[in-house]
Amino acid sequence: MSNTSTSSTGVAHNPAAPALNPKAAVPVLLFSFVFCLVLDNGFKFMTKPIAESLDLSVSTASLQATLAGILIGIGAVVYAALADSISIRKLMLVGVAFVAVGSLLGFFFQGIWAMVLIARIIQTAGLAAAETLYVIYVTKYLGEDDQKTYLGFSTAAFQGSMLIGTLTSGIVATYISWPVMFLIALILLLSVPSLIKKVPEEQQTKGKLDIFGLFLIAVIATAVMWFMQEFKLWWLLVAILGIALFVWHIRSHEGALVSPAFFTNARYVTSLVIVLVVYMVQLGYVAIVLPYMVDELYGISLDGAAYILAPGYLCAVIVGVLSGKIAKFLSSRQAIIAAICIIVVALLIPAVFVGASVATVVISMILFPSGFALMYAPLVATALESIPAEKTGVAIGFYNLTINIAVPVGIAVTAKLVDMRPTFLSSLTIASNESQGVAATNLWFLAGMALIGLAIYLVSDRVITSKAAARN
Repeated sequence: MSNTSTSSTGVAHNPAAPALNPKAAVPVLLFSFVFCLVLDNGFKFMTKPIAESLDLSVSTASLQATLAGILIGIGAVVYAALADSISIRKLMLVGVAFVAVGSLLGFFFQGIWAMVLIARIIQTAGLAAAETLYVIYVTKYLGEDDQKTYLGFSTAAFQGSMLIGTLTSGIVATYISWPVMFLIALILLLSVPSLIKKVPEEQQTKGKLDIFGLFLIAVIATAVMWFMQEFKLWWLLVAILGIALFVWHIRSHEGALVSPAFFTNARYVTSLVIVLVVYMVQLGYVAIVLPYMVDELYGISLDGAAYILAPGYLCAVIVGVLSGKIAKFLSSRQAIIAAICIIVVALLIPAVFVGASVATVVISMILFPSGFALMYAPLVATALESIPAEKTGVAIGFYNLTINIAVPVGIAVTAKLVDMRPTFLSSLTIASNESQGVAATNLWFLAGMALIGLAIYLVSDRVITSKAAARN
């Protein structure tokens, strides 16, 4: 038996060591989280400058963003699994080291595409640590009353980082040079002293890392993402084979990453399904339909589109920061329902009034990210409601992996729809030409996806609550 003691906040520590207030670590972990998100989003918008600098096609240069997205998703599960047996402090320091090594490699070998791609993969392996471990730390080591507040900070950071990352990459690429983004990443090294001082070096339970299980997750995630990118059947076959092997693995091996019972937790599994459906909508609108609309319908350049996005992301940051206070007035159930309804309304306004004043798009983009900001904290809390404390890390890993699968899938599906130029739902709008009909149809499709997510939540919540009441 371990001589570890556990505080009321859930932090296990050595009795001989001075106790640290778990909240003291939140600022440095939140800074790392925000900074890594800004870098991640900044490099996503560096594809065109990299392609032009290295004489590559845009699709080839986009691998530095696509592979990074896959790695962030896989890293979420890997770091989450490691967090159950290795301290968060050590994992964060390893993550910072990956970022530093990858960034230096990318800067010094900026003229060689293969080295740039390798550098981005190494760098992203570090970025994934901060993006995952902040959420794990909050849900593991802070009291329930504080969790929604600090999870709200994380979604505020996510929304803000998308805007800051976009603006930063634009300024660097336009006025300096794209490789400087690698040097900016080294600012993360400034967090090391605070990580060592503030993050408790808690004693973890010893566990065996399930390398084969993590490998299968990597195979499944990669295959699903590439299938949605290229729509080639063999990627789908690889994904199906990976799922079959993963099911066999967790059913037949005692030391597997999770037990089969992990996926019989109805509230957690339905939360993952809701996340998959609703988060497909997020960048399907922002990254595909919105640029199409501002260009085709209003003749606004992508630079001008940033000004349309800015008010919405600022509102989303405010909503995220106020999540703790909102939780005092709305239950998790009420907040989730309200959030998805806001997302649907945000999509229907420009759908119904397509081609009207650009003000309709601005209003839509104020509501849309705010809905996601409102949804994040209560949905995470709901997903983890009945997860054992020792499996919280892995549960969050799968949650974040699901988001990172949903986002590229949503982008790919929506991009395919835009290319197909469907107009069959234009009769539900004031559309007067084909371009408006295409935009409206895609917006109705995305709104329908969000409504499916809401329906899944309402039905599953009622069934799960009824069964729980019957057992009691």
